[in-house]
Amino acid sequence: MRRLALLLLPAALAIGQTRYARLGEFEGTVEVQLQAADPWMPAERNLPLTQLSWIRTGPGSRVEIELDDGGAYRIGPDSQGELSDYTRLSTGQRVTLLSLDHGLAYFTGKPAANDVLSMAVPGAQAVVTKAVRLRLEAQTDWSQVSILEGSARFSSPAAEIELAQGLYARVEPASRDHFFLERKIPVLDLDAWSAARDRMRASTTSQQHVAPHFGLTDLDAAGTWMDTDQFGSVWKPKVAADWIPFQKGRWRWLDTLGYTWVSDEPWGWLPYHYGRWAVSKELGWVWAPSVSPTFKPGDVYWLRGAKLAGWGPLAPGEQWLHSGTPQLFANAYTTFAAIEPDARVIDPAGFKTPPDDPLRVAEFAVAPPSPVFPPSRLEALRPTLKAGSTRVRPVISGVTYGSDPEPQEPPREEPPREPPPNPAETTGQPTVVIVNPAAAPPAETQPDPGVWVYPVPVLAGIFTYTPPQEQAAPGTQSAGNPATSAPPAASAATGGRGTGTRPPASKPGPTAPPIPVRRPAGNRSRELELYNRVMQNGNNPAALLQSLDAWAAEFPATPYADERNALYVQAYASVRPAQSAKAIELGSQLMSHNLQALFPDPQRGPVLILSVLYSVSLSAWNLPHRTPQQTAASLQAAQELLRYTPAFFNSARKPGNLTTEAWAQARNAVETTARQTVALLGR
Repeated sequence: MRRLALLLLPAALAIGQTRYARLGEFEGTVEVQLQAADPWMPAERNLPLTQLSWIRTGPGSRVEIELDDGGAYRIGPDSQGELSDYTRLSTGQRVTLLSLDHGLAYFTGKPAANDVLSMAVPGAQAVVTKAVRLRLEAQTDWSQVSILEGSARFSSPAAEIELAQGLYARVEPASRDHFFLERKIPVLDLDAWSAARDRMRASTTSQQHVAPHFGLTDLDAAGTWMDTDQFGSVWKPKVAADWIPFQKGRWRWLDTLGYTWVSDEPWGWLPYHYGRWAVSKELGWVWAPSVSPTFKPGDVYWLRGAKLAGWGPLAPGEQWLHSGTPQLFANAYTTFAAIEPDARVIDPAGFKTPPDDPLRVAEFAVAPPSPVFPPSRLEALRPTLKAGSTRVRPVISGVTYGSDPEPQEPPREEPPREPPPNPAETTGQPTVVIVNPAAAPPAETQPDPGVWVYPVPVLAGIFTYTPPQEQAAPGTQSAGNPATSAPPAASAATGGRGTGTRPPASKPGPTAPPIPVRRPAGNRSRELELYNRVMQNGNNPAALLQSLDAWAAEFPATPYADERNALYVQAYASVRPAQSAKAIELGSQLMSHNLQALFPDPQRGPVLILSVLYSVSLSAWNLPHRTPQQTAASLQAAQELLRYTPAFFNSARKPGNLTTEAWAQARNAVETTARQTVALLGR
């Protein structure tokens, strides 16, 4: 909503300076389409790329795109990618979304403190919060995200997890309710090229002299750095004695910037867009870097004639007005080109006879006149990428956990279903309702060895338990009145938890089932009231935490503390990932006891045990930086959950209103989650 609100502000307030990426090293057939109205053009090294630029490659081709935050996006053969979102907000925050429509791509980099950085493939996305090296693959029937180094937040309609180094996740359009997780990333031929580029970029020495983080590697081999009294640290290229800047290349018209220099020199990115050139008899031409990070089209003076244009470098610090003579103006330093009306490219190639006296045939100008902007450019459309777009919406429909994918075919009519039984109408026995059976594979369907199908974790929706109806204690209300429900009896060993300020409500995560309860021996009306509030907020994690806090604040030394802590564990696991660490911490305290001895009640005890083990096991997925203690606790919970699940889902415990198949599906969902946690943490 914040980004949507920004779109309603005046453009000058809502956005910052336009961002530009660099088309760097490439091999083979590579084409670029800068905007929907532009034709596809052959790639040019040092071409500035803006938001919504498309890049595609042919067989055996590859290209590296350098971002202004220091990251590198590399696209392999037979592939197409997009700079879907490449903006800077008025606050300075950079928002980057790189999409891969089909083929193979790599990314290396990390966002700055407040930046937003993510990758998208059809059916999934990866959000980067720290340094990472990852690989993206998008084929007709599947998409895949592989973490080569570091970690990233993986999201698909089936799950949202922290994908760690050495793991890859695959999604298939035909099976949106699942994703596949593998522990061994297959090696591809292009991996070595991407890794070599990373090593080369990391070993640059030019970063000691200049602030921008892209294009630095090229300066190391193409020139030398030296200190001067007048300009400080400068860079001198290894060029011929008669070389002058702004001669080898061309000016391309960009709607966001005007005529922008695209150098043919491999190193010609930083020296033409960040700083100015100076010349002396002792040093020749040297580049003085700019202190400002602002991208410039090329700081030159312009000459404009009837059918020609000329230009030359401006001196460092020079404030040139086109009515005066530039400091470095000389015929030998001026490059000329023929120019046609409405030209979108000014290329000096082929202009062989410069004028002897430029000021007789041309005059100084701010810049050549801009080409006419046809209104039809505003109506140009592109086909929609398979990976989607997040330029306006903060969530990509169909690739994000919990999002509603676009319907792939008309909905099928289904016979009406019987509504689930009302829990209030049953007594003494739990009611189990399967609300999303398609999210879990059938029990008899086993994935390939080493591959697990991770279902949508909807344990809270799978189980709905009815508290047993016991006879009211003297002085309480009738047994059928919900106001007489009370906290369950328990040991006072662990005391109240959860005081303090809670975060705002977030999308509910996987939770464990509510706990059946029994009545206390006496009349504790205020604690009953607080407990009823807890039960009423069971489907709202943030409200559940607040009501638990209220209970703990008034009754810190309650005899029901252990079972209240079990409720805290499942609540913390639901407000993911903000409270996942607390879920593991509190759950491990309960697990330090014998859970069956801690919760001996034959009706309520199994549910409490399953609740704690499931919540602690699942919370590990939501911690990007786990401590050894957290890893050990979650792994222990997952292993105990696998051992405990057969007993909990014993056929004798199956409610009469549930089919055997549905009961098996519920068991499979729980066991799959436990196996996933063991796979993640037991590597």
